Amino acid sequence: MQNETTEPWYKHRFVWLLILFPTVAVVGGINLFFQAVQSDDGLVSDDYYKEGQEINSQLDRDIKATNLGLSGQLMLGEDGKSIRIQLNKAIAGDLVLKLMHPTRAGQDQTIILHKQAPQFYVGKLSNALTQPRWQVELADTSKQWRLKAEWSISDAEALQLKPTT
Repeated sequence: MQNETTEPWYKHRFVWLLILFPTVAVVGGINLFFQAVQSDDGLVSDDYYKEGQEINSQLDRDIKATNLGLSGQLMLGEDGKSIRIQLNKAIAGDLVLKLMHPTRAGQDQTIILHKQAPQFYVGKLSNALTQPRWQVELADTSKQWRLKAEWSISDAEALQLKPTT
């Protein structure tokens, strides 16, 4: 028989290598769990049936904007928070601007735009727009008509708002 010296298990490198992989998997799984809990996707509507029924009333608003011959331009100020809109026709009263993120409802913003001139409206965002892509909806306060567009902020040009038909 050979003279064998037995070392404790924790002094063998191969044992630590075997322990490393399951430990990394557990730590990674816990990390992913906390990320999933903290981030709100906002992709699924809670009341999709009711929203489906409201489609016809939304289409009527688009038709009304078309009949009125409305269109406009949206411009973002240098500070990233001021919004200016110029319409092609004078409209009475204030306007409502909704900026909706395609996937994160928590970043959506709704602001009231006040008339500065017959066809010119201004407003201030509560938070600067950090994401590059937004769905934009401009409407009157009585919700009779609306103009919609998809906005890529990286473009330096003004966003053209038109009725969707």
